[in-house]
Amino acid sequence: MKQHKFISSYLESDISLKWLRGNHHGHSTRSDGTDEPLTIVRAYEEAGYDYFALSEHDLLLRREELQPYTKMCVIPAVEVAAKDEQTLQYLGADRVLPAYSLTPREIMDGVHQAGGLCIFNHPNFKPFPEYATDEMLDTMEGIKGIEIYTGVIERLFGQALATDRWDYLLSKGWRVYGHATDDQHERVDQFIAWNCVQWPDSQAIDPEGIVAALSEGRFYASTGVSISNIEAKDNNQCISIESDADEVHWISRNGVILKKVSGGSSSLTMKELRENPRLHNKELSEAIYVRIECLGRGNKRAWSQPFWIVPEE
Repeated sequence: MKQHKFISSYLESDISLKWLRGNHHGHSTRSDGTDEPLTIVRAYEEAGYDYFALSEHDLLLRREELQPYTKMCVIPAVEVAAKDEQTLQYLGADRVLPAYSLTPREIMDGVHQAGGLCIFNHPNFKPFPEYATDEMLDTMEGIKGIEIYTGVIERLFGQALATDRWDYLLSKGWRVYGHATDDQHERVDQFIAWNCVQWPDSQAIDPEGIVAALSEGRFYASTGVSISNIEAKDNNQCISIESDADEVHWISRNGVILKKVSGGSSSLTMKELRENPRLHNKELSEAIYVRIECLGRGNKRAWSQPFWIVPEE
């Protein structure tokens, strides 16, 4: 029988690290938000955030305008409008791409060529039915990020939660990481959803490093549950997680829940996965990935990044 292992995007357990909390999607009066940029910066700093971005619509707010006024690490960002009105995040931006003139695929390619991180924003937003169809998402091979929870959509048309769109892409074999953001336009939108980036204690915090960590999947997404530890261990034959959740769900291809565990700590071995009756195809490579959802009270959740299932060499 062919042997398999988990591939993890997270840091090795012997590295001393901390978790940096941040929001990298939101708006001020420079585009369609209601508060001035520095008012928003102060609010997030007072709430204990470590990094932050204002991603104005088709406008680059220079990092130098905000960084002198905050201890948070400021990341330059732009929310780019596609010609059919989808919007994509350009994180680590150093320029503005043409608005309402490029396809989502062309925006992604332009962001990648410029060295930035491209994230497909709020795919379950429904300003019109064709916002993020399967056919459109199928054109986005190579996308590194997708929003899986977008706070502002709680009060707009559609659904804030978009793990179904994430599982659709992951089930194609694409290595895409899930982000949670506020996309705040008003004060009511603040502090709903965020990401926590794994950061080595020995490393100085800088915007390039945070963009790299988000690009490489060294973070988890949250609406209120905290993850203290997550790792692949035992020669990549086991995944373990520790959190303050009430229940942990292990999810695989097509969004199938393989296992539910009460409490916030859990593990899954490759042997368990192989023997799981809910795994429809016993060829483990066909499962493609496992991801973890940590459920708390009410709307509080946290989402790990996927662990890939690959044959051992």
